[in-house]
Amino acid sequence: MKTFSLEILTPEKISFKDTAEFVSFPAYKGEMGVLPGHIDYLTLLVPGEIKIKNGNDIKLFAISGGFAEIHKNNVTILCETAESAEEIDIERAKLAKLRAEEKLKTPDKNMMEIQASLRKAMIRLKVVSNLQRRKKTTKQ
Repeated sequence: MKTFSLEILTPEKISFKDTAEFVSFPAYKGEMGVLPGHIDYLTLLVPGEIKIKNGNDIKLFAISGGFAEIHKNNVTILCETAESAEEIDIERAKLAKLRAEEKLKTPDKNMMEIQASLRKAMIRLKVVSNLQRRKKTTKQ
């Protein structure tokens, strides 16, 4: 199976560095998928989920947005934050979602910041939910 080099980098760490057969991520104009040999491309990313496939293994990450640079056999994703599904504390994400929803009920000058916090919490919960669903289907 053909693969390419994939890195997910944040200012704090290398979140992922390995080969992949396929990766999809939330590009500015919609979900984008990359296979080996993809044309060179640079795109803006929005907050969302990254899916990485390598054989039967699928890894999921929640990201805050950033950029993806694609070359034929190399993809680099630069983002402010990237958390693997296994790293996400589901109770903390649920609490952050509830806090943001409560803050949205009253007018606030930081409305955009509150909406961003809500969006981040919801993405984190989606990534964990997708991981749990995948684990259930592979056990059956």
